[in-house]
Amino acid sequence: MRRVAGILLVTLGAFGITLGLLMPTVIYDRLAVAPLDPDSETVAQGTNMTVFYPGELAKGGNPIRTDATVTARRIVSGQYDAPEVKLNGDVALWRVGLVVEDERGTLINAIEQWVCVDRRTAEGLQDCEKEKIDDGTETTDVDQRGLQYKFPFDTQKKDYTFFDISLRRALPIAYDGEESVNGLATYRFVQRIEPTKVKTQQVPGSLFGSTEGTLSSDQMYENVRKIWVEPHTGQIVKGEEQQRQFLQGPGNKQFVVLAGTLAWTPQTVQQQVDKASEAADRLVLLTRTGPIVMWTVGGLMVIGGVLLLVSGRGTPRSRHRGRPKAVEPEPVPTG
Repeated sequence: MRRVAGILLVTLGAFGITLGLLMPTVIYDRLAVAPLDPDSETVAQGTNMTVFYPGELAKGGNPIRTDATVTARRIVSGQYDAPEVKLNGDVALWRVGLVVEDERGTLINAIEQWVCVDRRTAEGLQDCEKEKIDDGTETTDVDQRGLQYKFPFDTQKKDYTFFDISLRRALPIAYDGEESVNGLATYRFVQRIEPTKVKTQQVPGSLFGSTEGTLSSDQMYENVRKIWVEPHTGQIVKGEEQQRQFLQGPGNKQFVVLAGTLAWTPQTVQQQVDKASEAADRLVLLTRTGPIVMWTVGGLMVIGGVLLLVSGRGTPRSRHRGRPKAVEPEPVPTG
């Protein structure tokens, strides 16, 4: 009986040790991937923002408001009908819809992005058949490399490149320290975008106080983007943008189109914190807690099993040595 129990303990212990080795390697590698269909929604809001309404200009009204409440709603979902996307593959095709409107429901901006993403690094991939950015004038020839709406698993305290939808390219984003967000430990990153030309367009000369009908103007964009990331999962749990868009005309005159700070709502932040916290616990279980428990319990079971096997072999001999030796009776003399 001891021999059977010993063999069973050694077998279970070896299995536990092996499982402990597989958890932070093979099992982690299979589970630490971004979803094919993220199905997530984030809402950012800003108050007292400056907004330009071209429609009011055409009506002869005041085209500028400096007290607008602006809401930016972003929905990220997945698409499976792309050659690059496989059920257990490394590439996901994400469809991102962004709608920006004021408190009256007036549309300020809308954009749709299709991007292929590496499911482990969160990097946009250049070679993808269905990639595009559509803001009313569809753009397909865009290099979408750079982090896309997520950071890599096991995010490091270093600088990355993060894709900016307005500029259609990735720019450096710098690690800026650790910070707790609703009790969750995060890394804070900051991306500073200096005034950059987006495009050149014809605009009414009246915007710059000119009597000319139209003028050539550069559409400029600047931003200070702050992102808070849960490092185990790479999930973004909080975001903020201090954004300014303006037209630059003759003599470097500026006409503000959009300006203010858009920050994720408290409800969105808590929702993202809850998701990231749950996912981080699972990853920590795979990489730290689980292996330690498996190695400890498995090691103890192997040791216990070996001790049972050794003691089991010694028992029969011990019982044999303890029996009294039979004494042969002396022969009875006959003569």
